[in-house]
Parts: sequence; C-alpha cells; structure tokens
Amino acid sequence: MTRRFLSVGFLFLSSAALAGGFQNGPQSARLVGLGGAATAYARDASAIFYNPGILGHLDSLTHLSFGGLGTARTTSFLGADSRRQTVQDFTIQPGGYFYATHPVSDRFKVGLSINTPFGYDTRWPDQWEGSSLVRSASLRTVYVQPTAAFKVNENFSLGAGFIYAYGKLKRERGLGQYDDLGATARYEASGSGIGYSVGMYGRTGDDLSFGISYRGPVALKMDNGTAEYTNIPALDASRYPASSSFATRLKLPSGLAVGLADQMTKNLLVTFDFTLTGWSSYDSLNFRTEAGPHVRTGRRYEDAMSFRVGGEYTVSNDLLLRAGVSYDETPIRDEYISPELPDGNRLGGSLGASLRLNRLLLDLGYGLDVTGKRTARVNRTQYQSPNIAGTYRTLVHTLSAGVSYSFGSKN
Repeated sequence: MTRRFLSVGFLFLSSAALAGGFQNGPQSARLVGLGGAATAYARDASAIFYNPGILGHLDSLTHLSFGGLGTARTTSFLGADSRRQTVQDFTIQPGGYFYATHPVSDRFKVGLSINTPFGYDTRWPDQWEGSSLVRSASLRTVYVQPTAAFKVNENFSLGAGFIYAYGKLKRERGLGQYDDLGATARYEASGSGIGYSVGMYGRTGDDLSFGISYRGPVALKMDNGTAEYTNIPALDASRYPASSSFATRLKLPSGLAVGLADQMTKNLLVTFDFTLTGWSSYDSLNFRTEAGPHVRTGRRYEDAMSFRVGGEYTVSNDLLLRAGVSYDETPIRDEYISPELPDGNRLGGSLGASLRLNRLLLDLGYGLDVTGKRTARVNRTQYQSPNIAGTYRTLVHTLSAGVSYSFGSKN
C-alpha cells in the first residue's frame, strides 16, 4: 500500500504543474475542502461537472446537491515610479451550484449541473494611478450541463454532457487624456455559447480508481454590448458619443484532467488531480463599436497546468473531514500583467467537513491561495496592451457551504 502511494505521488509531482486565470473555486463545498481534486472522486453529485464518466458509477439513488460559493481576491499594488501603495476595494465574487442525478437503470444514469466556473470582480479606487487602464472589471458566468453516463461493466463507465453557457461582462476606466477626472468609459455586454464535456471513470480494484475528462472550450457571443462615455469635452463629442453599441467574443478555456483516488485505509481516501487548461484560446479582448473608438486589448494567455491533492477522513457515519493542497500555474505572461486581473502562480491550502443530519449532509469548505509577487513593466511597443509599472501581491479566499440529499432505494 505504501509503495503504491509513493509511486502515485511521484508520478504527479514529477509532472508538477498547474491553472489560475479567472477560474472560480471548486464548484462544490466538498471539493473546496479537497483542494479541487475531483476527477476520480465518486462520492458526490458534483462529479457530473468535473468528470461525466463518474455518473455511471454513482449508486442507484437520486442525488441532489446545492450550495453557495464566494471568492474574494485581495490585491495590493506598489507603483514603480510613485512608490504609492494602492489596495483594491474588497469584493466578493458570488457563485453557486446545483447538481441532480437520477438512475434510469442500473447501467444508465442522467444528471444536471448548474454552476459558475469562471468569473472575476476587480475594483480599484476611482482615482488611483492606473484608473486610465481600469477602475472596475467583472465577469460572471453560468454553465448549464445536462449529462448522461453508461456503466460498461463493474469497473468502467463513460459519460458526456452538453454545455450551455451564459456570461455578463462589465468594464470601466477613466479617460486620462482629459483634465476632467470624471471623464469615463463604461462597457457592458452579455451573451451565450455552447460546449461539451466527456469523461471516463474506472477502477482497478476496490481501493484504487482513476478518471480522465475533457471539457471543450466555449466562445461567448456578445452582440448586444453598450458603450457609454461621460463628461467628454464638446470638442471630442463625436469621437466619444454618449452611447454606442458594440460586439465582442469571449473565449472560455478547455480543460483536460487526469485523476486518481486511493482508499488508503478503511477511513482515509486520498485523491490526486492533474489538469491542463487551454487558456491560449484567450488571445485578446476586442470591442468592435458601432460609433466611437474600437477597443483592442492583447491578452496572449498561455496554456497552464494545475496539481491538486486532497484527503477525506471518515470520523464516523455522521462526520467527514477534508483537507487539500494545490498549486496553480498562472496563464498570464509577464509582459501582459494587467490590473484588470493581476494573477500569479498560486499555492493553496483548504479544509472542509460534512455533518449528517438525518437524511441531509451539510457541507462546508474553505480555501486560501497565496499568489506569488508579480512585477509589471511598461513596454511602449505594445500599444494594444497599455500597462502601469509596479508590483502586485494577491490573496484569494474561497468559502462554500452546501447541502446534499439522497433518496430512493439501492438495487
């Protein structure tokens, strides 16, 4: 047993790697406590989002799981020239999840997931030194995924899901070329897109299981955007109209994950995940306005990997305890660091618990990610990626609470 654990651990550590960006925390209170190691975790209905193949191996009960999720980024910025420190306004990125699974037969099961996997909410003081780049920016997304899975045999199952995604984007910045500090540009748009998710789950014995899943990219088509310009001098009124429509596309990344789960002892389950997130599809963010200047912002994200380890200990039939560690690699290149989302490589730790009350299981999870220091420099040749020189430091807090409920009779 020990030799198997060490060999599995070495396999993942030698891969070492990782995916930050604007992904929200793990989409379940249980999985927050596990550090997000979910690809081979077959004890919760949230499996249908992270690996549809697990659905085929859930027991023959109807499972419901729902809850809330909050993510807070606290970022400080120290200007390279001004030596002035600015602290981002404290905000909480709200989210939530709902999962339902139902057995059609012993081998065929269906499910539905609704969650909020991507998003951010950045707010700086109105007149901070980078206000001409961004004062506030936010993205909110909702994924709806009906899923079906088939158990091929007692040790192997396959699953697939269709994704409908909706997103809303907001952005505000000051127009620093004018003396009036109230000169402001605001952009707001919403739209939808479609995608898919596939996965497989297998067991090599009673103790060891594995999972592989792939979630395809989703392009949100936003053609109903509105750009508003306020406090513009009369001389430039034609350049910056009071209101104008615009269109954009926002590309949300794909994800390829491999996971293992090892029942180390009767009471202890250990899970491992390795994920490659296809952030390179997020090359730029462009607003094509009907009137007024087009906005072209380079992003040039890179594909990034993540490594996660979680443990779940069964204290009793009514109490489960969890802990996890994770390392997420940022997809943001040094030359494209922006105050809109000053992300960095993240080292995280988490704790969680579940308490059974009759047929209800109350779930709670908390995670803290410490982001490495990022230093931004101004490159005058990158006119599509204006920036401000300085150093960012960020902490990411994630808190989730939920309820799980199962009913029916096992076959």
